[in-house]
Amino acid sequence: MEKINLDNYKGIIFDMDGVIFNISDAIKKAVDDSVDKYQMNVNQDEVMEEIARLIEEIQNYPVPKILLNSYELLKVKFLEGISFFKKLRIAIFMFNQFNKYKDAESSIYEGIDKLISKLAKHKKLAILTNNKSQYAEEVLEKFNLSSYFNTIIGFNDVSEVKPNPEGILKILNKWNLKPTEAIFIGDMTTDIEAGKAANVKMICVASGLAQKETLLKHQPDILVDSTEQLIKLFNL
Repeated sequence: MEKINLDNYKGIIFDMDGVIFNISDAIKKAVDDSVDKYQMNVNQDEVMEEIARLIEEIQNYPVPKILLNSYELLKVKFLEGISFFKKLRIAIFMFNQFNKYKDAESSIYEGIDKLISKLAKHKKLAILTNNKSQYAEEVLEKFNLSSYFNTIIGFNDVSEVKPNPEGILKILNKWNLKPTEAIFIGDMTTDIEAGKAANVKMICVASGLAQKETLLKHQPDILVDSTEQLIKLFNL
């Protein structure tokens, strides 16, 4: 496996969910509950990324905005052919189940805290999430990782979220770094697109929210199968 020569880089940007915080099991269980309750016919592996994006958007918005944007929000493949109001019921049920499982069972990926603490000794670290920056702050605080990140950018800090590169460029500007001096680590196709558009080194972790074949089609610079492989990549 290719190793990253850290001497070539000054800053590393992490996505939150799927890279640091493991929400895959919570989403899978929420999907299972929804399939059972509403007798849906879906391939769970194929809809994970789409559902992760939907949940991310729902938890970002206040309720009035969700209702206002619900027609567009619910234009997702796994809900095709279902009436609008049933779509809304399914999405709300799935979101509530996800929150229940996330709060009870989700944690950070094994070893990611040690990797972060080692990288922070030598490099600038930032978080870029399509979630609220406050959400990222709360997760980092819960797992004693706050002190390692001097910059956190959420959807509330940019005009365009990933796949737009605005968040990455904003971090680079704050750090006064060139794109070639930074690495972005994400786990979804939107992360790959953002990293490529910003011209930074893009490492993608196949965490299970998106299918590996789909991620490969978007051509990240490096694709690893797990957090364990990500840690080995840095050779610390």
